[in-house]
Amino acid sequence: MKRKLVIVVSHPIQHFAPFYRALAKEPEIDLTVVFCSRIGVKPYFDKAMNTMISWKMDLLGGYHHIFLPEADKIIRTSPSSVNNPSVTAEMGRIKPDAVLIYGYNYITSLRALWWCRRRKVPAMMISDSELKTVRTGQMNRLKDLALPVILRQYNAFLTVGDCNEDYLMHYGVPREKLFRSPFTIDEDLYQKAYKERVMLRERVRGELGIAPDEVVALTVGKLSKRKRPSDVVDAARALKAKGLEVRFVLVGNGEELERLSAIVEREDLPVILAGFINVDVLPGYYAAADMIVHTSERDPHPLVTCEGTCIALPLILSDRVGAVGPTDSARPGENALVFPVGDVSALAERVAELVHAPNRLLAMSVRSREIFEELDMRRSVRGICDAMAYCTRERSRL
Repeated sequence: MKRKLVIVVSHPIQHFAPFYRALAKEPEIDLTVVFCSRIGVKPYFDKAMNTMISWKMDLLGGYHHIFLPEADKIIRTSPSSVNNPSVTAEMGRIKPDAVLIYGYNYITSLRALWWCRRRKVPAMMISDSELKTVRTGQMNRLKDLALPVILRQYNAFLTVGDCNEDYLMHYGVPREKLFRSPFTIDEDLYQKAYKERVMLRERVRGELGIAPDEVVALTVGKLSKRKRPSDVVDAARALKAKGLEVRFVLVGNGEELERLSAIVEREDLPVILAGFINVDVLPGYYAAADMIVHTSERDPHPLVTCEGTCIALPLILSDRVGAVGPTDSARPGENALVFPVGDVSALAERVAELVHAPNRLLAMSVRSREIFEELDMRRSVRGICDAMAYCTRERSRL
C-alpha cells in the first residue's frame, strides 16, 4: 500500500529535482512536492553570484508537484518572506501519511509543522545545519533555549552527514530519530561525465588552454568573501614562488571576481577565472581537474564534495566545511585533506602534497569514487523510506 508523502520546500532547487524524481519511482511512496514560490523556475538575478541565472535543466518534470497560491508573490527566501497561509488547507486536502519539511526557518515551515502536530501526522525535517559555523554568544544562547523545543516537534530527521548529526544531537535529538539521506546531485549527468571523463578532460582543457600534463585544482562556488576565493589566488602565488606548477581554475561569479581578475592579470598567476558555468556544462570542468579545493569559512554541506567524489577527485577543504566526517563525503586521510580556514600556507602545502605524490593522489581518487557509491541516490532514497517506516512504527505504538 502506498503512503502519501508531502514535501514542503521554499522553491524548485536544481539539485533536489533528481531526488524528487527518484522518490516518485518508489512503489511505496505517493509523492507530492509543495512549492512555496516560483523562484528558480524563471531566470533570476543572483546578487551573490552577480549573474542572471537560468538553470539548464528540468526542475519540474518527473514528479507530482503543486505551487501554493501565494507562490507568485514570493520573490525572496528570507525567513519572513516565505509565508504561505494556504499550506495547511493544501495538506488537509492531500491528507498525507507523512510530511518532510526543509528546516524550521520559514514561516511556512512552522505552519506545516503546526498542522502536523494538530493532525497527529508525522513530521520529518531535513537540513544541513552544523556546529562549525561561528555564531555570536547571543545566537548560541537563543539556539540553546529555542531549538530543543522546536526539534522535539519533529518525529524523524533526514541527515546529510556527520556534522549535521552532531548538530541535531547537540540540541537533544536522539540518535534513533536520525536517518542518513545525503544531499543529491544530478546523478545521470555526473555519472555520464564520469564515464566520459577522458574525452571531457581533453575537450575542456583544450577550451581553457591547459596542457594535458598540467595539474589542475578546481574551485566551484560563488566568488564571495565568505567562500574565500582570494585564498586560492594567494595559494597559487605561493606555489608559483616555489616553482611548483599547478593551474587553479575558479568556476563562479560574484563580488570578488573583478578584484581577483586584476590580481591574476597583474601578477601573471596560474589562475583561470572561468565565470559562471551552467549545470549542464559544469561536469566537464570536474573531469578536467585533478583535485577539488574548497576554502570557504562557512559551508554546511557544499554539493561540490558530492560532485567531486562522483568524478573521483580528491578533496582539499577548509576545516569549516560541514561535509568532513568519518562517514561523510569528505573523509580525512581517505579522500580528503583538511587545512585551517584562512591558512594559505597550509592550503598550499596540501596541494603540494598531492602534486609530489601522484600515487597518493590516485589512491585518494579511487577512494572518492568508492565513497560516492556509498552515498549515492540509493542511500538518499533509503534514508527517507527508513524514516517513514520508523514514523509508522512509532505512530502505531500510540
